[in-house]
Amino acid sequence: MTVFTPPMPPRQTRPLGLWQTAKVLRHSPVEILPQEAFQFTRISAPFIGRTVHTLSGPEELKAVLADDPDAWRKSPLIQRMLRPILGEAILTAHGDWWKVQRKAMQPGFVRQRIQALVPHMAQGAETAADSLAAQDRAADITPALNHAALSVIEAALFTDPEDFDRTAIRAAIERVFDETGRTRFSDLLPLPEKTPRLLGPKARKARKTLRDAVMREIRKRRAGAASRDDLLQLLLEAQAGDGASLSDIDIRDNVLSLVIAGHETTAIAIGWALYILASRPDWQDRVRAEVVDVAGEAPLTAAHLPKLVFTKQIVDETLRLYPPAPLVGRQAIRDTQICERTAKKGDVAILAFYALHRHHRYWPEPDRFDPERFAAENRPTDPWLFKPFGGGPRACVGSGFALTEAAVILATLERRLRFSVPEGYEPYPVMTVTLRPEGGLPLVVERV
Repeated sequence: MTVFTPPMPPRQTRPLGLWQTAKVLRHSPVEILPQEAFQFTRISAPFIGRTVHTLSGPEELKAVLADDPDAWRKSPLIQRMLRPILGEAILTAHGDWWKVQRKAMQPGFVRQRIQALVPHMAQGAETAADSLAAQDRAADITPALNHAALSVIEAALFTDPEDFDRTAIRAAIERVFDETGRTRFSDLLPLPEKTPRLLGPKARKARKTLRDAVMREIRKRRAGAASRDDLLQLLLEAQAGDGASLSDIDIRDNVLSLVIAGHETTAIAIGWALYILASRPDWQDRVRAEVVDVAGEAPLTAAHLPKLVFTKQIVDETLRLYPPAPLVGRQAIRDTQICERTAKKGDVAILAFYALHRHHRYWPEPDRFDPERFAAENRPTDPWLFKPFGGGPRACVGSGFALTEAAVILATLERRLRFSVPEGYEPYPVMTVTLRPEGGLPLVVERV
């Protein structure tokens, strides 16, 4: 069978100067990774007055995320990029305040709630299939996927909102990503975490669009709208300590975190999976045969999920090669250890999940796409070898939700449609918060 190696960002083969580093980071931060990060597990080097540790081994990542997580905070750069949009929400908070928000959100992602949302996932996929089937030429599939994923997180958060314009929300998210997701030269300077990172007028307008949409839903509930069994209701009823409720601003910012992160990462993963299946018709046929065998033409339900074995292998292998958060930054707030070596207060750790998942020490032919890596008998026994949603206490709260959604939407689309790659086309992966195809993902779509 033909070996399939999907496109990947370039790797650095020589040290870069400051201006070169800034240029690469602005285009796509994942391209800053040196070739050595895929062969060794830790590379430490000075950079503008501090030591930066690039970590790509399971033990090294575990040391930061799980062994001594209180010694590390999200890097000042990440904080300055996210806080103008998300305030002190779960993605930017630390310490006791982070624990309060995590505790408030956790019940929204238990297994029973996720399974109850499977019909919404299937319906979102059916709507996306209708939209994609109407294309009469190769066209970008990502808008339909984004709308499908956004409809699912919308159902999880609000049950049935009356005034939630998905087109406007998506446009605002794109504007925010375009500005906040691009590294500036000033971001490389060792500035204090509280140093503001100013937004341009278009990004401020987009932020207002997002905040207003969420606040409308909050005000309706506060004004006496019927209580609903959704994530917004959980946050409205959550206690922040001493019997106090979370403020409306706290709730707004956490809901925005879920709206942005909760659909963007899933939609992009599904897009990459569809590109890969379009490149390998044999795998595409196998996914289609599996879902038809499991569910026939009926909508997928939670009862079907355990039988979508190969479909979930495709999802996992896609997340290995294209993890939602390829790089994560942390900064030490006190002296600590990374395995047997000391890390000093102020040191920066670059947690390179992208390099971990393509590491030559741990994965045979690591750049090759092979869904059999995730067959039951082949899955990695070390849980820290595959971490598409991070690890330790701050691992993504919605990882189970995302995996379920990706499998349901992928299976539903493949049952109805056949995807193929336009002649001569190859996507170029760039990191703009997430790892996405630059300029979209045009595929040819036909009804089965």
